[in-house]
Amino acid sequence: MNKSNSASMHGLTVKRSNRLFIAGLTAIVMAVFLSCSPEAKWSTEDVEITMNITTVSAGFVRCEFSTNKEAYYLVACEPMRGDANPMDFQKRFMTLALDSAYVTYLEWRHEKLLEGEENIAPFSSHALNYGTVGHTFTQLVPDSAYWIYAFVVNPLTMTPSGRLYITPVQTADSSTVDVHFEYRVKGSWDYIYPLDSFGSIVDYYPYIAATCDSAETMDVFGQTPDEYFWDLFNTIYKTRELLEPSLRYGIDATDNSYFGTGYETFEEGHVYYTAMVGCDGFLGKISMFRFKWTGEKFEAYFTDEDNLVFDGEDG
Repeated sequence: MNKSNSASMHGLTVKRSNRLFIAGLTAIVMAVFLSCSPEAKWSTEDVEITMNITTVSAGFVRCEFSTNKEAYYLVACEPMRGDANPMDFQKRFMTLALDSAYVTYLEWRHEKLLEGEENIAPFSSHALNYGTVGHTFTQLVPDSAYWIYAFVVNPLTMTPSGRLYITPVQTADSSTVDVHFEYRVKGSWDYIYPLDSFGSIVDYYPYIAATCDSAETMDVFGQTPDEYFWDLFNTIYKTRELLEPSLRYGIDATDNSYFGTGYETFEEGHVYYTAMVGCDGFLGKISMFRFKWTGEKFEAYFTDEDNLVFDGEDG
């Protein structure tokens, strides 16, 4: 039985991502993977920022940032605009970047850092960081030019400090990352595993996923599971307001019990389909798995060989 608070598009339910998204902040969620305590001393003078771009694909860029001193700093990714050179007006560029990231939000985030909050939505266009950080900028346009930049921020005055560090990057015209999905169901919990060709977890690859009750999908919407998923995923992918909270990364675990975190509640004897698809510049090929849930002792692990693959067109 579906929960009454199910989020739906065309009446179709979508499982909730387990990541925490901050309401009211348009595309300005952020994250910090702390390598040192934010209660330690911080500097604004003579701080050098090292920026290393590790992965450039069609729809995302993965970067690593670090500082030579303990410091707060903003990182961001924005489309290049004409022939303008931000280095010619660094101070104003940094001030505008802070404005676009909402100073009041940064003040709130600084308090969270001091309280020891470690990770809030690590995939965003802006992020206030501290220490050594791995950050992924997503929802980029294929074959397009961007600026990846960083600069030091004074957490007391929320003003920029020092120089602007900026690197141009051109996204690829197609995905450069080879990812396949495996899937596990154990009791009411299910787990999605995005894996590379070596079988290692890919924690920076963006994807969306959903589960449907096959009988309900046919009876209520007159769609087969593959029609259901392709229609749903295309709609989500083409609507930024739906895509942002739907993106998942790394291992995703969902509790599908009546009091769990899933929007689809598993019922004994019902047949379910779960599908997932990468969102790297375009929608990839859908992976889909079928199972009949037999109760809390049900357990199954589906590999790529169990994938009920069908081909779709790019979204």
